[in-house]
Amino acid sequence: MVTTAKPVPRSRRRAETRQRLMDAALGVFARNGYERATVDEIVREAGFSKGAFYVHFEAKEDIFWAMLEERTKHLQEAFREAADLDLPVSQNLAMILRSIFSQNRDDPLWSALFMEFAAHASRNHKVRDQLAALHRSWRDFAIEALDRGREAGLVRKDLDANFLASVIIAVIEGSIMQSRLAPGAFDLKTMVEPLSRLLGEWLEP
Repeated sequence: MVTTAKPVPRSRRRAETRQRLMDAALGVFARNGYERATVDEIVREAGFSKGAFYVHFEAKEDIFWAMLEERTKHLQEAFREAADLDLPVSQNLAMILRSIFSQNRDDPLWSALFMEFAAHASRNHKVRDQLAALHRSWRDFAIEALDRGREAGLVRKDLDANFLASVIIAVIEGSIMQSRLAPGAFDLKTMVEPLSRLLGEWLEP
């Protein structure tokens, strides 16, 4: 009996094309940096036409943004799953800091690309608005975690959660920035324990 393969659903083909474009874009960004990368190079690397690119993305900024959103989503999901309300705040913070800092160390490409993308945002209002939305996403995520900690009696209630979230994000981003600009003088690995203790003393009742 002869059987014929079922056609691949259009939605699946679109998703596969989109993912191949994003994978190709990462390779192009890695070689050339964000600014010098072009859509022509991305589609050539992926083996598609420019028409296929523009079905999914409007411009180079859009594909980088899609990659950044995907990465952010995975990180936040991982942190939610790893958080343990049976542990003190300082230990949860140490877990989060260790994870973020190790990713920055093991995958320095993303940190460098993000810095370049942020510089690009200062000259492009659409990208600037997108990065503002990304920061709101991280702030909302931090507020959610702080609220859960408050409900469990682990986090003090006399400080504004929005303020706490903004400060924590600033500390993390500032630490990563210092490690990129002065790696010999600022070691993220040794910062995890003292930084988590310091933040824990501030956050715990």
